[in-house]
Amino acid sequence: MYFTENRYDRSIEWMMKGVPNFYARSSGIVVTGKFEYTAKMCDCRLCEHYGGKLRGCKVPRCVCLEERIAVGVASLKEVMQETMSEIKHSGFNRRLRKYIKESEVIPMTFLSEQHRLSFNAALDRIGKYDRKNCALVAALYLLTADFRLWNQARRYVENHGISFGKLRPKNCSEYSYPLYCAAKDLYLGTRHITINDLADNKLINAKTFALICNAMAIRKYGLGAIQFTDEPKT
Repeated sequence: MYFTENRYDRSIEWMMKGVPNFYARSSGIVVTGKFEYTAKMCDCRLCEHYGGKLRGCKVPRCVCLEERIAVGVASLKEVMQETMSEIKHSGFNRRLRKYIKESEVIPMTFLSEQHRLSFNAALDRIGKYDRKNCALVAALYLLTADFRLWNQARRYVENHGISFGKLRPKNCSEYSYPLYCAAKDLYLGTRHITINDLADNKLINAKTFALICNAMAIRKYGLGAIQFTDEPKT
């Protein structure tokens, strides 16, 4: 919910509502022009730190990791480790490692085909400009994961945002309510779900945990964060 009317004031208000340590991809030094990296530009074999097939990368952390994540050529392991690098909670990190390991066998970008279709339809609805609003896209990713929740929430996606102040979901299940709370937190910067909650596998099931982790990556890096590759090229 925004209290300002014009786009400039709303951008300032959106910045003030942002989640700490989850900076939007548009933050930082302003560069004129519309240059954007492509997947081809981010090929590891073109990097000066690439040591060939045997040695792989010669530096401990990829110097182009953020760019590779943004264009969708990073592995899920790279995306998750970079997104959650500042979280030191042992229980959360244990669950995260398990999610990464399981995803090497069965990747889970979307909960179901219905989730994928609903999410893509929601992106078409908001338009190309608002797809760069990482907070909005992350919230839509979670809200569209549950059919009943999305049926109630879709009418409140308006004016380049989500009117959470008007949204009052009814008959939420143990599965859908954490999705709603996490979507609200990532969009408004509230704290309905804590790291302790995410670490508790009795409170947040494995699939919901995976979806929330994916949404956190989207919140930080945009849509490229869920366009995983199998493994980084070496």
